[in-house]
Order: sequence, then structure tokens, then C-alpha cells
Amino acid sequence: MKLTGKKLRRLPRLPVLSLLVAVVYTSSAVAQAPGLFIPTGNMTTPRSYHTATLLLNGKVLITGGSDGHSPYSLASAELYDPETGTFSATGDMRTPRAFHSATLLPNGRVLIAGGFVPDGYTATAEVYDPSTGTFIGTGNMVKPMPFGTATLLKNGKVLISVLCSDWFSAEPELYDPLTGTFSSAEGHTDTKPHYSCGPAIELANGKVLIASELFDPATDTFSFTSYRNGIGSYDTTATLLTNGKVLVAGGSGDFGFSANADLYDPSTGRFFAAGNMIRARAGHTATLLRDGMVLITGGYVSASSAELYDPVNAIFVSTGDMLIPRARHTATLLMDGRVLMAGGTTPDFPSAQLYVPSALPARVVVSDLRFDRTSVVAGSAYSVTVSGSNLTPQTFFDVRFLSPGKTASDAVLNWQEGIAASHGVPLDAAPGIWTISGVRPHQIETDHTGDFVPVSATITVSP
Repeated sequence: MKLTGKKLRRLPRLPVLSLLVAVVYTSSAVAQAPGLFIPTGNMTTPRSYHTATLLLNGKVLITGGSDGHSPYSLASAELYDPETGTFSATGDMRTPRAFHSATLLPNGRVLIAGGFVPDGYTATAEVYDPSTGTFIGTGNMVKPMPFGTATLLKNGKVLISVLCSDWFSAEPELYDPLTGTFSSAEGHTDTKPHYSCGPAIELANGKVLIASELFDPATDTFSFTSYRNGIGSYDTTATLLTNGKVLVAGGSGDFGFSANADLYDPSTGRFFAAGNMIRARAGHTATLLRDGMVLITGGYVSASSAELYDPVNAIFVSTGDMLIPRARHTATLLMDGRVLMAGGTTPDFPSAQLYVPSALPARVVVSDLRFDRTSVVAGSAYSVTVSGSNLTPQTFFDVRFLSPGKTASDAVLNWQEGIAASHGVPLDAAPGIWTISGVRPHQIETDHTGDFVPVSATITVSP
């Protein structure tokens, strides 16, 4: 038996336990007024075409990229500490790289894969371990892949696909953290290269939208969905909104830079026009804020400007300009609701700045997690109720667990949505003791950052 997510609800129930945990959120029902940009410390190394990954401890790992000089790719990495507003060096990557992908794994490590290296493309991959501050080797990709976009799937695997097949042709691949190996993702539809450009985004149903295609992790296959209406094909952004739709904005194409924005609706499998951004832009960033709005910053043509997309009123509104213009930078939502903008092609390469919303999110405190029994028979069910403050029906809970006969823990994402739910135990559930060792709440379905709160909860499953 496996612990599964909220779609199947097939989990053994747990005994009563109490815990305290703090995360952050604000309701998506009320959009906040524009915030402001403030300075923060500079990076230790100038870089663009790099990656930035929020770690479970709240720090941001920044890896590789280019400093604009030879060699083209950097091996260095650094950490941003939101508590002090400073950057510090961490261990170097095993391979210098730019235009690579970086993915936070359920165990808190970060998968670094593919990209450009000084002499071409690379199929190498490595994993960053925050506990030691070092990069360790893992299996190589099936084929070299620059311009990769990576998505953590609900089953714990990572889907990596090329960002644009006009630039480079490579079949999508899957990385399995349990084996440390890559394999080809079969069933690619080979749609027209011009329309195969765009970042990947996981939908609420677990499928992954990549430009005009959908990847289904249940079958490891791709299928065509629809083409975008906007003219931008390259350097676009895709953002999953709290209502389940995907905002695709900007980009460049045969007719120059675009201000077009589209919304993808998973219920219909179609894109429809979402109006225009205030400014045309490509190579920009788009970040879902805790209040449900989307912060859009920089990019070519409009490197200084920033704007917000308000999904409640379906409009774009201006916010203050960035302190330093930038494109090809990174934007990382921090645990306290601020956004870190770092590096990029700017007049001041190592610079960074913070976007501070007008109202920072309230703290969520879980005071009790209560189950209705201590043992369970396969084929039956159990219920769980979570209590605390600032909880909503949209709060998600991840759990870390150890199954019978196993020595390594696994994690199940979005195990429960809301403060009360019923979970069924399948007939083929493995008999024996199941142990829950950690619980992590979050308000955004695809945001699996933050620490697991240590718990010790066990249940015995009998046939």
C-alpha cells in the first residue's frame, strides 16, 4: 500500500496527536493593494540564467548561471538568508552550468539537471544536500537537455522537458528520487515546434501543462490540449492561480515582444484571452502571491516595470518600478510572503531586491490534529480533524511516513484538504505498523515548502 494524495484518500488513519506549527497565508478572496520594492544584500557572484530554489528551512539556494564572462557557466552556488538579508557561499556544483533546472524534492534536497556547460550541453545531474551544504552525484539524464523546465509530480518523481523545441530538441524525461535514475517519458505528441515553447506547470488534477500538451503521470503519456491565443512563444511565464486556471503571459515571437495574456482552463482544455499586460515583456518573472494575485516583474523591453494580475477582477494593475531594471532574473516567494528578485541581465549584475506586499500574510497555527481511532482494518475508513487559528477549507496538509518493513521515509503531498476529511484504507493495504513522522500545512496546493513538524504517530493495519 502507498499513502496517496487527496484525490484517492487512501491512507491509514492515525492516532490522536497534538502539534504546533506556523506557516503563512492570506485569503485569495480579497486582493491586496500594490506593495513596494526595497533593497537587500547583493549576491556573492554576478549571475544570470541561474536558478533559485526555496529550501525547507526558508533559505534560497541559487546555483550556476553566467557572469557574462568566460567561462560561460558557473559552478558556484550561494544561499540567501531572509532573516539577515544576506547571501553567503555554499558548496560548488560538481559541474558548472547555466540554463539548467532545479527542483526541490520531498526530502528537502534539490535536483540540479542538464543545462549549458562551457563546451556545449550536458546530461549530468546532481543533488544539493542542505544538511551538508554539498552537491552529490546522481544518475545522468538520458540525453543532454539545456533550457529544461522541471516539475515535481504528486508521485514524487520529477518531469523534465525542454523549454522550447525550436531551440533544442529533446524528449521529456522522468527522474525517480528513490532510484536516482532518469528514464524517457513516452508518448510525446510531437506537436509543431513553434507551439512547443513554454514552461511546465502542474495542474490541480496532477496533470502537467506544457505549452499545448498535457502530461498525465498516471499513464506517463502526453496528449494535445489546445494552442495559446497570444503571439508570444518564447520567454513566456505560466502561473497556476488559486482558482485552478493557468495564467500565461508575455513572451516574444515572429512579431516582436508581446503584452498578450491567456488563461488556460483545465475544465475545458482551452486557452482564452485574459487581456493585455500593461507593458509588453519577455524574459520576465511571474510569482503567485499569498493573496492570490500574480506579481510580474522586469523582462526585455520593460526591465524596470512591475505589475500585478488580479484574478478576482481579471485585470492587470501597476505596482511600483523595481529599484534596478532586470531581465532573465529569478523571483522567489519567501515563507513570509515577500518575493526575492535576484541577478539577471541588469546594470548591476550581483544586485537583489525584495518585493513587500502591502499586507503580509497572517500566521497559521495548527494546535491539534485529531483522529477518531488508533487501529484500522483494511477496507474500512477513519476521519481526521485539524484545529488551530487562521485555518481555511483550502489548507492542504503533507505528511511524511514510514510504511511497514521500510527503513526510509516517503512523503505524500496534499494528503488532506481542509480541517476535516475522511480517509479510506484499501483492501490491499500492507499489514503492520505505519508511522507518521511529520506534518506540513500549506495554503497553495503546489507550494510544498516549509518544514515538516516532527510528530510520532503510529497505526497498525490488519487484513
